[in-house]
Amino acid sequence: MSKPAQRVLIVCHAFWEGLSRLPYVLHQTGCEISVFGPPKNYVSRSKFIRHRFYSSKEIETAMDQLQQHLNQVAEPYDFVLIGDDPVLYALERRREEAWVKEIFPSRAGLGGMDFITSKASFIQRCQQEQIAVPDFEICHDKPSLRVAASRLGYPLVIKEAQGYAGLAVSIVADQKNLELYPLDMPVIAQRFVAGRLGSAAVFYKNGQLLAWFSYYRARTWGALGPSAAIEFCHFPELQQILEKLGCLSGFHGACGVDFIQDDKSGGLVLLEQNFRPTLTVGLGLHAGVDSVAALAGILGIAGSSQTDFRQDTSVSKLLPLFPQDVFRAIEARDWRGLLAWCTHVSWWREMNWRESKLFLFNWRQIIRRLLSSQVRPLR
Repeated sequence: MSKPAQRVLIVCHAFWEGLSRLPYVLHQTGCEISVFGPPKNYVSRSKFIRHRFYSSKEIETAMDQLQQHLNQVAEPYDFVLIGDDPVLYALERRREEAWVKEIFPSRAGLGGMDFITSKASFIQRCQQEQIAVPDFEICHDKPSLRVAASRLGYPLVIKEAQGYAGLAVSIVADQKNLELYPLDMPVIAQRFVAGRLGSAAVFYKNGQLLAWFSYYRARTWGALGPSAAIEFCHFPELQQILEKLGCLSGFHGACGVDFIQDDKSGGLVLLEQNFRPTLTVGLGLHAGVDSVAALAGILGIAGSSQTDFRQDTSVSKLLPLFPQDVFRAIEARDWRGLLAWCTHVSWWREMNWRESKLFLFNWRQIIRRLLSSQVRPLR
């Protein structure tokens, strides 16, 4: 008798297209995949979802419903995958509840939970571990923010303790704009680092680094938004940083790491870590890293085809992402970039043809935005 498939539940709340790439990757591991989230969420449109459980659009009510669902399900899930930051933050607010501790993607206790959900805790712990981060100060009021600005200089980066998709990050150009900044909670003031943006898709098993591949963010949808095109590049010095981050977070699953290559020193400066699957999770094979095998390793599925996950250092090709790069071109009135999508046949391979419902939905979004010329970044 064959062993039953691993049962995975994806929990989501945000309307993020990037997460919809995950079901196909999980499907390739042989998992039975269910999704829990608001009606018509991106992930539930995937044809690789076996069961769909719909929740309230109000996050706290949704978490009550999630607890009830986990208590009532006939057979416990083998893995509950937290798909986005709103769910992570909502679970953190219930940090003392036993069911939350069971599904939270950290094997480092409450300290790991703080590291994952607080940007202030994250950057402070990284500094203590001598991971290169931008110079910063934690500011609790406007006077302390002014002092920080005078030391760190302009432009000044200001981050809220919790946030995602660039929504909690501001770049303040000068003192006049600093005075207009509405400060009603503690923030992180950071020195602006000039350089080229990079990211990595990373796979951890119980805090141990299992696999990763890295790339430059060649184009982004909005200055602080998601990647629209990536250019693969291997950064050997990144491995030690990722190993330290695994120890600090105890993270279990797939995540993303953002950094910048300092124009002055050429070194890598860590910006943040996104503790959930990012939109490049399934693109590892382009750089010689089998994302499916990495996820199978995380889930404890035997028979993974790859155990050596080193990135192919010779790969440096540019890979535009669909639909993010198309949306970016529309929003930026980059008609040449939009035309490139019509003429570069090789780009069409990344349109996720396997997902017919998602494919058609994205094209309806593109047509609607072309007609209105109004777009808003999807993570």
